[in-house]
Amino acid sequence: MRHQLLHSPNLKTDSPTNSEEISSFSDQPDVITYVATVQPKPGVFIDEISQLLVLCTPISVLLIGVSVSPVTGQDGRTHKEIKMYATDMSVSTDVEMTSVVGTADGRIFMCGSQDGCLYELHYQEKEGWFGKRVQLINHSVGGVQTLFPKLMGKSDGTQVRIARFRKTNPWIDRVTSVVIDKKRNVFYTLSSGSTISVYMTNGDKAVQHLQTLSNIYKLAQDKALSSPALSAKNFSIVSIQVIDPVESRGHIQLHLMAITTNGVRLFFSPQASLGGYGYSSAPGAYKTLGVQHVRLPPTNLLHPDEQTNPMNSQTMNSYALVQPNPPPSGSRPYILSAIENASYFAGITIATQQGDVDTLDYILLLSPDLPKIGSFGQPQQPPSQQVTSYQVSSYSGYAGPQGSQRPPLTEQATLLPIPGRTWAMCPAPRDPHDEVYATHDPVVTNELAYQFTEPTREFIVMTNVGLSFLAKRRPIDALKVALEEAMDGNTGSIVHFRDRRVPLPLPY
Repeated sequence: MRHQLLHSPNLKTDSPTNSEEISSFSDQPDVITYVATVQPKPGVFIDEISQLLVLCTPISVLLIGVSVSPVTGQDGRTHKEIKMYATDMSVSTDVEMTSVVGTADGRIFMCGSQDGCLYELHYQEKEGWFGKRVQLINHSVGGVQTLFPKLMGKSDGTQVRIARFRKTNPWIDRVTSVVIDKKRNVFYTLSSGSTISVYMTNGDKAVQHLQTLSNIYKLAQDKALSSPALSAKNFSIVSIQVIDPVESRGHIQLHLMAITTNGVRLFFSPQASLGGYGYSSAPGAYKTLGVQHVRLPPTNLLHPDEQTNPMNSQTMNSYALVQPNPPPSGSRPYILSAIENASYFAGITIATQQGDVDTLDYILLLSPDLPKIGSFGQPQQPPSQQVTSYQVSSYSGYAGPQGSQRPPLTEQATLLPIPGRTWAMCPAPRDPHDEVYATHDPVVTNELAYQFTEPTREFIVMTNVGLSFLAKRRPIDALKVALEEAMDGNTGSIVHFRDRRVPLPLPY
């Protein structure tokens, strides 16, 4: 019998105005340390619930049901109404959970902050002989020890003893984040030792370990020999990002991107020597991942403070990774060294690290320089200082050998200040109907082909002072601004647009 959910008296909805509603959940006395939304398992909740809100505290994990339905307001306009439902599903834990992700079929995975283990929050409609309605399964130590901890040792349980051991031994490699790839039916974990593991679900309460990449530094070094940005001392991966299958077509299928603390990006794909590309839910069909491509960070980024300098606003600064041009005399270059967060979407990478003061972060923004990539040997105009353009060396199959007819990969890079310290970032949600590139050529990264048919690409950055929205300025947006400025008598932007100096993402 399906579990019936009711509105909790602690779930409140206030209406300050006719067009604004605020729902709040007050039955939670502990500090909330992590929040995520996931898809629910089919048949467990009422049909109205389309999402689950996972609330993590230092001592528990709680599930809240969420429904979204269209309603018509007093003004006749249709908007979405959000309701929250108490599920009475919660579990106590001695380990604080973080990095929560959900699969397409409703399974929930996360990692422990203290012990660095991979956990699953298993939930079902009702109690069973061999499982509680809600329970945490530690996949790093095995299901039997997790389900029957007191039969395996002391009264404090196997999970607690393992957590204490891992917490007091920093040399143990810990899982620090989990990311999900719903389209390929796998998920990845990143460890404190820059190790990436690949898993797939394999039956109820079970997962299958597919691969562990444990020597990524050596793999990257083989692609970019003698690069100063790659050294064993400062090589530390801080974030991994899934690449949508529609972004790479042809014989090279990129599945994953990793970024290090100093801005080195590594792209992973199935190894060609094994034959075939892509994942499959069938056991044995997995193709081992390897480093396909290494992109080094910009070497002469301009300090954000310098971007307001009128001497630098219209001057040029371009460089190639092989023979970088130094920054102009008197300018302040900026070297990436402590990236903490990153996000990726449709060829655009954003990353943050703390600024010169503790109340400010700097955001690195990288995107393909499509006008230069498509110039096909035309004379290059010098780029602007605010947006640095650089060529990516041939550290993979992307850029052909010297003399190749294929244009080299060129990217734009800029650095922007943002108030507060960054907590999280992600691509802004998009209407599936706007993603026209899903079934058409060319690939999604060719923004020039989709600027008239889809909205601008946006990112949301959450800091301790609020939300910041970043929008990738399309060529059509740059032309609009240039025409508006030309109407006011300023023709400089028109000249820049004519010379293909299209700006990078800028905040609203």
